[in-house]
Amino acid sequence: MAHGFDDYRIFISAPGDLDPDRQSCYDAISAVNENCSMPAKVLLVSVGLRENVQIEANRSIVSDNVRWSSYFIQLFQDDWGPRDLFRKLLFVALECKDDPAMPMRDVLICLKDAPHETNPQILAFRAELEALENVRLIRYSRPEEARQQIAEVCTAWAESIIAAKAAISPQA
Repeated sequence: MAHGFDDYRIFISAPGDLDPDRQSCYDAISAVNENCSMPAKVLLVSVGLRENVQIEANRSIVSDNVRWSSYFIQLFQDDWGPRDLFRKLLFVALECKDDPAMPMRDVLICLKDAPHETNPQILAFRAELEALENVRLIRYSRPEEARQQIAEVCTAWAESIIAAKAAISPQA
């Protein structure tokens, strides 16, 4: 059914116990749709996994969903998830971003603060994320803070889409 909107998929990925943080992504995207993108007939569509077991049981389909997405948001705090599969998913997104033939436009990593962390493996994991190039990285301490920062990034994405759309058809 035709709806008249140009849609752009945002794949949201979050291992472990970050369900409230993941919900902050959905809330931010909904607010951006309502306040910014939908009036311009643009829709940011949230896709992703609800549970970690889905990445293990459906790895190929999950990777394909990332490949079909325009944006990728990855939330992390202390590990790569089961069998490091969220690391592999992040690198699928980065490969897609680097390939001009793919729809991926941007990758956002949201790194939740862990001020009392002393485990060397977790600290190394966090350092690896911070050293990644060609990604946006935000740090946050609470889901509400993540929601605000994610909304700012998604607003910039929506404004970029709207500007490009206006440049193609100035009468719109």
